[in-house]
Amino acid sequence: MDKVFIRGLKVETIIGVFPWEKQVRQPLVFDIEMNWDITKAAETDDLAYALNYAAVSDRIIEFVQGNQYDLLERLLVQLAETLRSEFSIPKIIIRVEKPAVAPDAIAVGLEIERG
Repeated sequence: MDKVFIRGLKVETIIGVFPWEKQVRQPLVFDIEMNWDITKAAETDDLAYALNYAAVSDRIIEFVQGNQYDLLERLLVQLAETLRSEFSIPKIIIRVEKPAVAPDAIAVGLEIERG
């Protein structure tokens, strides 16, 4: 299966369980990998048959900024369900990093796979 990916998509949002986290926007950095058959898009050179990564990126930003969660786990599961449904993505892997949360780490994060 072919894959379409988005790497390093930075989105500012409010997320976290601690009181201070509910007061400030924090950056989240997303890497998304989506299974997609590119055959028809390659044959026709028509965007209608491609997975429009610009539209997916815009939807991720809209979703993350438009919803508030305590846990990355819930955010990622809800985001994966939304993207799979709206874009008919058969399989998706979403990785998110939450930089600067653990003082001795570059980032902490989570990765899920659905489909």
